[in-house]
Amino acid sequence: RGVPSLPFGACPVTQSGSVATPVTMSAREKEGQVKAAQNHFRGSQKVRAVGGADLEKFIGGDSKESMLVTFYAPWCGHCKHFVLSDGHGNAEKAPLELLNKDIRAAKGPTVVKFDVTASQPPSVFQVQFVPMIVLLKAGGSYEVFKANPNDLESLKTFALGAATGSNATASLAQVGAHRA
Repeated sequence: RGVPSLPFGACPVTQSGSVATPVTMSAREKEGQVKAAQNHFRGSQKVRAVGGADLEKFIGGDSKESMLVTFYAPWCGHCKHFVLSDGHGNAEKAPLELLNKDIRAAKGPTVVKFDVTASQPPSVFQVQFVPMIVLLKAGGSYEVFKANPNDLESLKTFALGAATGSNATASLAQVGAHRA
C-alpha cells in the first residue's frame, strides 16, 4: 500500500486509534515532540485551537460565517514552521499567525487550527497529511487548499475568494451522509 500523492510540504499521517500519528516516527518520539511544542507555544498565539466537537458543531449548524481550518501535528516539521512558529522560533510570527492578521483585517473567514494528535478530526475531512488547510463555507460546503501553504498570498486569495465563491468541491451535508 503506497502513500497518497501529497501536496508540497506535507507530512503523511495514519489514523491510530483516536489521533493521527506520523508514518515513520515512534510513539515515544512523537509524544516528546508534541509535549515540547505544546508547552513552548502555549498562550503566545492569536489563532484559536479547536477540537473535533467544535468542528462537529460547525458542520451540524447553520453558520453564517466561514472558517479556515489548518489541520496540523506538532511533530511535523512543516507544521512547526507554518502553525507554531516562524523559522526563528517566534510564535507570534508564525505564517499562520500573519495570515490570520491579514484575513481578519480583510474581514475574511475565522482562522483556526486543529491539532490532529490531540483530537480526532471529523471523518468528513479524511486528513491524510498535515498541514491540511480546509475552508468551511457558510451554507455547508468546504474546499481543500491544494497549493503550497508557504505561499501566503495564494492562501490568502483562496481564503478570501473561496469564502464567498460558489464553486465548492463538496457539501458537508452530502459527505456527512456517507460517514454513518
